Amino acid sequence: MMLPLSILYFITGFTALLYQVVWQRMLGLFSGSDVRSVTIVIASYLLGLGIGSLIGGFMSDRLNHRQAIQLYGFCNLGIGIFAIFSRFLFYDLLFLQFQSLAQSTAIILLVVFISLLFPTILMGFSLPLISKAISRQAHQAAPRISLFYGINTLGSGLGALLSGWYIIGTIGYEKTIYFGAILSILVGFLALIFAFKFESHQSLQNLKFPLNSLRSSLVIQWCVFVFLSGFAAISLEIIWFRLLDTILQSISYTYAHLLAFILIGNAIGSIIGSSCIRLIRHPRSFFFILMGSVIIYSVMSIWLVSIYWQSHPTDLQVDIGYIDPQKIDTTLFFKYLVLPFIILVPPSFFLGFYFPLVQKAVQTDDQQIGQRVGLIQVANILGNTTGSLVTGLWFLDILGTAGSLRFLLVLGLVFLLLSSFKLRSLKYFGLVILILITVFFPNNTHLWSALHGIPREQYFIAREDATGVAGVTEANGKGTLLASGQAQAGFPYMIVHGLLGSIPALIHPHPSRIMIIGLGSGGTAHTAGVNPLTRQIQVIELLGAELKVLDEYAKTPIGRPLHFLFNDYRYEFIVGDGRQELAKTDQQFDIIEADAIYPWRSRAGMLYSSEFFNEVLSHLAPGGIFVEWNVGWGTTQTFQSVFPYVIQLTMNENLSVLIGSVHEVYFNREALLTKLADPDVIEFLNNAGVEVEQIRHNVKTAKVEYYSQSKNGKPSPINTDLFPRSEYYLNQPF
Repeated sequence: MMLPLSILYFITGFTALLYQVVWQRMLGLFSGSDVRSVTIVIASYLLGLGIGSLIGGFMSDRLNHRQAIQLYGFCNLGIGIFAIFSRFLFYDLLFLQFQSLAQSTAIILLVVFISLLFPTILMGFSLPLISKAISRQAHQAAPRISLFYGINTLGSGLGALLSGWYIIGTIGYEKTIYFGAILSILVGFLALIFAFKFESHQSLQNLKFPLNSLRSSLVIQWCVFVFLSGFAAISLEIIWFRLLDTILQSISYTYAHLLAFILIGNAIGSIIGSSCIRLIRHPRSFFFILMGSVIIYSVMSIWLVSIYWQSHPTDLQVDIGYIDPQKIDTTLFFKYLVLPFIILVPPSFFLGFYFPLVQKAVQTDDQQIGQRVGLIQVANILGNTTGSLVTGLWFLDILGTAGSLRFLLVLGLVFLLLSSFKLRSLKYFGLVILILITVFFPNNTHLWSALHGIPREQYFIAREDATGVAGVTEANGKGTLLASGQAQAGFPYMIVHGLLGSIPALIHPHPSRIMIIGLGSGGTAHTAGVNPLTRQIQVIELLGAELKVLDEYAKTPIGRPLHFLFNDYRYEFIVGDGRQELAKTDQQFDIIEADAIYPWRSRAGMLYSSEFFNEVLSHLAPGGIFVEWNVGWGTTQTFQSVFPYVIQLTMNENLSVLIGSVHEVYFNREALLTKLADPDVIEFLNNAGVEVEQIRHNVKTAKVEYYSQSKNGKPSPINTDLFPRSEYYLNQPF
């Protein structure tokens, strides 16, 4: 019965990652789409798994083999039933009804943790229960447990890969959840059937006090070691994602794609390790050498990739992350397959390989197999959780990526010192390598300059915090803002941003209060203040590092217009998720504008969905308008499905703007040209570094199209919160 059980456990891993990807997106609507939110959701997921592993470990040793499989089956049935109702809980209830709870990080963490507690505890039960079912004697337990762990992790990797590249983009988030629920329920029923093939007798001596394992100094020591390795592993994973997000220009497919590399590498390591551990006589020394090597390799590979990337710079103006299925070339192959393999697979393989080592070291008691699996698993998960919170919310904020890697190098030094490896010369060689890397590894600015492909001699400043990385580079008398690797805008302000900001502010007769979602280079937000009647402008920016780098750049000659922006008393700058901030406020605005990102970028669908447009509509003051860059047919149709009146302005040949309202909006050329002749308006635009004549020319030549639902009909939305088709454009016919 080992083969059928291994297939079921493979499917369990597949569904676990499918759920994680989808639930992370759904909960992100409630908690926000920033790094803080992602960290909170992952930490909550891990905490639930840890609690489940702990409880499952203690329970499993009080069950016979048949009962362990039966409980495993009931757990999967419970997960499947929860999945069916998860859309209602996470989206309809938590997001739509209780968005007001998302007021602080602590409250968000508590709410997300509680909402994920039930399914993650049941998922955490799996490994201890399976371990109990397949292992009868401790000396045979490690290879079998490690093999099944590897099979489960392989299922997780394929679950991430298929859900990220195909399933979600083809059927949407909601149907993906129902697909996962069907698989979980099927696994549950099959497990209950297969359970009768397993033995049902149980020795009374197995009914020991459930905390017996904690009395073993050996287990306690290994729990500490595994906690530290879990901390290092998740910290590296967070850094890997930040680096590769920058290089790959993160799109909706990136997260699951990279996660698949990590999980599949981990799975192969565990499967191979399960057959090799009988050859390893000193698991402890091998474990420490392995962990030290993982950290050395990770830092060295990042360093070498940065050197390569700097010597092969890309054109930041055209490298926008878009994958054209008609132009699959070697560059795309290198970025999506070679680089992730180099950075992720070898360390992930070794991190998977250490799982059998740990099991070999701790499995010394036939009566405590499940307990010890659970304790080791919870130690690893607690290390993961601590690492995700400390590194994701603190280290990156204070130390940056380079400083965080240096900290991990110190941890690697500790691992090597703890080893009692007999080949001392090799051990000392590793220590010397670690020390040299720590001393000569580039600082944060130099590292990010290289990873952005900026030549060493070119001007570059960077700022990094928990929200991400932002930089500004200059070449040929012009500056470029880089946000998470993407060239967002230029300095002096690009004319398209001058038009996006100034034209709506001059079209509205009395734009007293304005909200801008997305700061970018500051061009749109700055020129939105052109109307002297405007009294308040609230600017929401997801990437807090942008504010820091723009504030620094304002001191330079080319960046001087930013000085006027940051010293204008009307502006309020908020670091946060624009959609979340809008949902939490009771204010109404005369103009709301989303200076949005490309629709294929990761999480862009949250600013192009019909639900977001309806949220905007509810916050428009009488006569208010909503403005958004028109990024394609899917956005246009979704926009028109919500706003009764829409005008589309085509200006500057490269800019199409959508303006929506519940009232008719008119593009009056003569009135706009008159306002653009006002001395106050001219002075304001001159201070912003925008040429008034360019604006006037675009007003004169603009093409205008009017749309109304009463005349043209109300189309169906293309993009919704639970199916952002434009974000998953590779799966859509349009």
